[in-house]
Amino acid sequence: EGKTLDDALVNNEKLVTQIEKLQDQEIVKKYSGVSSLIISDSLQQKRIERWNTYWTAEKKTVLMATLLKEGTALKFNASAFDAFKILLDKQYTAVDRQAMADVRKNFLDDYITEKPGKATVVTLVKTMPEKRQAVYKTFENDQRVTVLDKQYLTNRFVEIINADFTKIALMTSLLVFVVLLFVYGRIELALVSFIPMLITWVWILGIMGMAGIQFNIINIIISALIFGLGDDYSLFIMDGLLQEYKTGKKNLSSFKSSIILSAVTTIVGLGVLIFAKHPALQSIALISIIGILCVVIMSQILIPFLFSILIKNRVSNNRFPWTLWGFFKSSFAFSYFIGWSVALTIVAWTFALFNIKERGKLLYHRIISRVCRRLVYIMINVKKKIINPQQEKFEKPAVIIANHQSSLDILPLIMLHPKLLMFTNNRIWNSPLFGKVIRMADYFPAEQIETDMSLVEDRIKNGYSVIIFPEGTRAEDGVIKRFHKGAFYLAEKMNVDILPIMIHGTDYTLTKQDQLLKDGQLTVKYLPRIKPADNTYGNGYAERAKYIGRYFREEFELLKKEIEQPKYFREKLSYNYLYKGPVLEWYMRIKTKLEKNYQPFHELVTLKGKILDIGCGYGFMSYMLAFTSAQRLITGIDYDEDKIDTANHCFSKTDRINFVHSDVMGFNFEQYDAIILADMLHYLQPTEQKLVIEKCMGNLNAGGMIIIRDGDTDKKNMHRQTKMTEFFSTKVLNFNQTNKDGLSFFSGKMIEKIAADNNMSCRTIKDSRLTSNTIFILERNV
Repeated sequence: EGKTLDDALVNNEKLVTQIEKLQDQEIVKKYSGVSSLIISDSLQQKRIERWNTYWTAEKKTVLMATLLKEGTALKFNASAFDAFKILLDKQYTAVDRQAMADVRKNFLDDYITEKPGKATVVTLVKTMPEKRQAVYKTFENDQRVTVLDKQYLTNRFVEIINADFTKIALMTSLLVFVVLLFVYGRIELALVSFIPMLITWVWILGIMGMAGIQFNIINIIISALIFGLGDDYSLFIMDGLLQEYKTGKKNLSSFKSSIILSAVTTIVGLGVLIFAKHPALQSIALISIIGILCVVIMSQILIPFLFSILIKNRVSNNRFPWTLWGFFKSSFAFSYFIGWSVALTIVAWTFALFNIKERGKLLYHRIISRVCRRLVYIMINVKKKIINPQQEKFEKPAVIIANHQSSLDILPLIMLHPKLLMFTNNRIWNSPLFGKVIRMADYFPAEQIETDMSLVEDRIKNGYSVIIFPEGTRAEDGVIKRFHKGAFYLAEKMNVDILPIMIHGTDYTLTKQDQLLKDGQLTVKYLPRIKPADNTYGNGYAERAKYIGRYFREEFELLKKEIEQPKYFREKLSYNYLYKGPVLEWYMRIKTKLEKNYQPFHELVTLKGKILDIGCGYGFMSYMLAFTSAQRLITGIDYDEDKIDTANHCFSKTDRINFVHSDVMGFNFEQYDAIILADMLHYLQPTEQKLVIEKCMGNLNAGGMIIIRDGDTDKKNMHRQTKMTEFFSTKVLNFNQTNKDGLSFFSGKMIEKIAADNNMSCRTIKDSRLTSNTIFILERNV
């Protein structure tokens, strides 16, 4: 090769010289190339110069004279040598490239390649297989020569195909993952669908390697087909699982049957080639059988398995499904906790070596308190609030009683002050991870304290307070159980105050027997100290356990009522609609935010009684009203069966919430304490609207109310925005369905007239700054 064709021809001529030497050595049997038909300009010029140098005028004269003399003797005509004389006297020049164009076109195009800046000339060499390495060795250091043979080209071709296939496979896999992420809207579902595909491919490659099956161009095409089938099978299984999770409709078995049928037909169609005699056809059959079996196994087994771990098994136990972010923050928090536990254990062993005294114990307690505070505040997803109206500073020892809802309760208590001790059990006291920390901190094993209180008495004399959970065990449902007498007996014997401290939010943040750390709100509230001589809560520890327990529960209910507003349950509502489609998930988030988490309805609706939510849709409001009061019995109805199926299949559904697929005109009403018609009357015509309102009035308990929220046509300027939002909801996003008559908004004056005609009062609340949405509250006049 060379920069120009002439350079390449020069190099080729040098190459031929070496090949001829190899031929002399019987390494090369024969060769063929372009040298016999086309040579370089420099070689042409050199040969012309040699011709001209050799044929001097004297030699030409002597030669012609000899030819004429000898020719005459042989009876040749004198003119017989004229043509030769012309040839001998001719002035030769290098052949013009254009003159050789036809020769190149007809004979040499397969041997010569020209590109800008580079030209290549090919010479074919025939040698014996055992002498091939000698040819390679001869030219291995020549930068101008590239030696190729058929085997090398074949191997190189396969390498190129494999490299390109790997690159294409990676790009395709990335594209498939992006599409899965876009379709499902959750990275968790994309991973559950994609990971089995990836494992399937690893399986196929591994089995091919063990079976000695090599890739070829046909195998690569078949592999692409198998990968595509794997995608389809994974999507079918995932769609079946999601449909069942969303609405409870069990279509997964039909999806599985379809996959099995598709796999069988594909295996039969391609697997029959295994009986072919050609190895390439047999490899196609083997790849097909191996690949299809792998994708079927992965789609039928691994995807449902991962889906069960991620979602199904958890929601069946009324647990929140896992998310990637939830897994990350939980793993981080637990790893942080275990790391500090190990560090405290090392510190405890170090302190034990030096047999520390009282000041050393206090230092150790300060370390523990600081670590607990760090552990609490490292959970940045959890809001923290400490309410201490009495400015309690633990200057005097006390028996601290606290409600126990979660293993998380210990941290916010210990962080409050260094001089706080806890009761524990023998299992934790002897724990290999926490045991040394517990013993060094003088935390008390309850079983031992029952027989010997000297250790407690000693710690209290040194200014320490004792923390006891009088319930004895964690309350999973968040309801405070009966207080045992032990804490009150200890306070009486030690003659110290009782300090009640309420903990709220830990049962949600880290639910009992769960590892998911949720975005909760942790609240610690101090109640006033109860002195030993204070008889407000009875005389003796038995009465005190009863009456202080009642007082504690009453105060805790007030704290719950203050904290557990709709916004507090926003994440819980969100998790119920997680993995039910990206559109629904985002619709729920946007809808609840625009609705202020249904705070206005929570404030209006009675906290106790039967509630009817007409046009409940997916059940957002119904669930939120149920979360904020356990004494509400809620029924939601809607004419959209898919929405009702989705609402009925949320993991937070209990017997207190019921959803019914029904048209309001045909629904069998009971008696209700509150009836809600939110954004549904405008789907009816005016006569139907009046009938529905009057029907609600006739099924209202004494003191009950009807809450109507809808667009008021009297607010003309703002009503345009209302109609625009409904247009997007019904025509663009198709979240709500309309009948053939379309929407029919009404006037607020119409509601007032219906109320007056039925002896009911009507008051209004403005519900939006941008739209004409208005809340109408109808109550029966006394």
